[in-house]
Amino acid sequence: MINTIKKYSYGLMLAGVTLLSLSSCDDYFDDVPNNATTLDDVFSNRDQTLNWLTNVYSYIPNELMTRYQGGTSNGMMQHASMSGYLPWSDSGQGKHQNIIQGTLSPSTGWLSDMYSSFYRAIQYANIYLAHVDECAPMSDAEKATTKAECRALRAYYYFCLVKNFGPVPIVGDRIYGVEDGLGEMSLERNTIDECFDYILSEFDYALKSGDLFHQYDENHAFVPEYQGNFTQEAVEGLRSVVLLYRASYLYNGDPFYAGLANHDGKKLFPQSRDEQKWIDARNAAKALIDNGQWRLVYRDNGGKLVNTVAESCPYNSVLNACVGNADNEEAIVRRQFTDGSLARDLYPLVPRNNGGSLPAPYGTVDNGAGAYSVPLEFVDLYFTNKGMRIQDDPDFYTYDYDDDSQYTNDMVYTTRNKSSYRDPISGYKYLTVQSGHPIMKQFYNREARFYLGITFENRPLDTGNGKNAPTEMFYSGNSGPNSSGTHDFPIFGTICRKGIQYGSTPSGWAFDILLRLGEVYLNYAEACAELGDVEEALRSVNLIRARAGVAEYKLNAGDATTGARGEKRIDVPGGYDKDNVLKVVYRERIIELAFENKYYYDVRRWGVADGKWRGGAELTDGWIYAPYHKGGEGGDVHGYNINNVNDATNLSFYKRVSPQHRIFTKRMTLLPIPQEEINRNHNCVQTTGWESAGDDANNE
Repeated sequence: MINTIKKYSYGLMLAGVTLLSLSSCDDYFDDVPNNATTLDDVFSNRDQTLNWLTNVYSYIPNELMTRYQGGTSNGMMQHASMSGYLPWSDSGQGKHQNIIQGTLSPSTGWLSDMYSSFYRAIQYANIYLAHVDECAPMSDAEKATTKAECRALRAYYYFCLVKNFGPVPIVGDRIYGVEDGLGEMSLERNTIDECFDYILSEFDYALKSGDLFHQYDENHAFVPEYQGNFTQEAVEGLRSVVLLYRASYLYNGDPFYAGLANHDGKKLFPQSRDEQKWIDARNAAKALIDNGQWRLVYRDNGGKLVNTVAESCPYNSVLNACVGNADNEEAIVRRQFTDGSLARDLYPLVPRNNGGSLPAPYGTVDNGAGAYSVPLEFVDLYFTNKGMRIQDDPDFYTYDYDDDSQYTNDMVYTTRNKSSYRDPISGYKYLTVQSGHPIMKQFYNREARFYLGITFENRPLDTGNGKNAPTEMFYSGNSGPNSSGTHDFPIFGTICRKGIQYGSTPSGWAFDILLRLGEVYLNYAEACAELGDVEEALRSVNLIRARAGVAEYKLNAGDATTGARGEKRIDVPGGYDKDNVLKVVYRERIIELAFENKYYYDVRRWGVADGKWRGGAELTDGWIYAPYHKGGEGGDVHGYNINNVNDATNLSFYKRVSPQHRIFTKRMTLLPIPQEEINRNHNCVQTTGWESAGDDANNE
């Protein structure tokens, strides 16, 4: 019986894109999905009842999807951040464009689609909870398990709303017909604390019910057939993330939102910081760490799982930590894809090349777009192989990209003096330089996560099938503007690489990880730093750094101990005060979780997206934004001279230029409530900064 339930929930993550595309954007609630005619029809039939639950699951956003990010809840917000840019803006794929160009308004079309899709999912959940007990063919155990899952799903959709829109109206268990919308409910916005309390109460109900599936059996063995469900372990993980968000600056005392109130004067945000929220976040993260079901992934040069960091290859370890294989012991919450859908999602990450056919699943994206480009602001955040910022490493030459006199042969390695780069710890070869294809010195002697995350000029496309074609991003190169058409090229001269396993052939299924133990360690470190326990914060950060093969930080100025790999620990630049260590945690999180759709929300909840430290001094120390960048998520954004150079041996290719200027103001921390919702529901107030912005921008 249990396996039959799983049959429906196993595939629900896969079907989400199609189901979402079939949902109406005009109404919040469609009573009857699929081909049933009435609710009585649905809930008298076991298969139809479970199909309804599948539809509830289908609204989970594919937050790791890179290509199709249409107007519904589906698709990532990552492209609207400094961590990357995808130039496509046609066919509803450009919601990020409105954000970074400053053309977003409450009247922007996709905004309403996104908002309503989450409420539609909540409505489906409410209908399921109200009617599932009517399904006589289902056992009591099935009903109990699916109800617990459904309540956890409902909580998750409210969390998605809160992450994007801040405080929102809570519908509760109420059910309204297709002719009704939220406007007919005339609901006020609940306070942000009420929203978080509701989300946590729903998670707690599901967890305490004892009815959820367990991802691990009584022998601590992984149960693969449950990995598509909201299991006990998945819900525990999501609950810990919610607690972290609840404690964060944005939701816990940010003065910018202190004045936001309903029409009756009820304030929607806390007026001051509540320290207990950070204690709760810390304890939840620690409980997951102490759970014992997960461990940090360590792999050797050949990709084999090993038990200790000393045995591991940094590159293979960090690669397999974030690319979900079935034996990934770090994954807490994951979603599944067939090879075909994986290839579709990876299309913008695969550079155009002259290397011939790629192995499965990448064969379907042979000569892909290579359009997901990474600004230099983000590229330069990666550490050197010593674990230092570029500006702190005395052996690392920092080029002044604005000084034309520095464009000499000293900037690049050629095959005459460098043919490959190997990890200094494990000897694992990160890249090979092909004859006639120079590589900038800045791309050598970087940490493992840099090579995992970034495809740069002349980096070979290691296909695993004997092909080793360089990636050419100058104007007429195989991934350059002239070769790739009008928009399928990396505008900054770098491409996001993370998520692609060149040299291997995944079969059957691939997994994207939504929460992994590495993130939990960083959540714990953030909470400890916020509470002033800087040594414990650094201990947690050091576990992540040791796996990546970079030097650990000293726990205090007098720390003379060595790291897990036997190396001498390094000082925290600037000292061990709370704010400085907190920035250390932020920087580690930015790098470790790069391109996993965390950054967009992180810089907003941290209160730094405007380029200032929580409304105070401008960030100029290079911990969160590159030292040369001004404006946080706004301002001039930089890349290489890709459009004006026809040969990468011409060193002016590496001249830093600004192909893009972005707009960010404090009001853009949260998305506005859709104007049509404000018009329909006069009890719903607009978010701070957007009150008179309904018609002041592009209405696409």
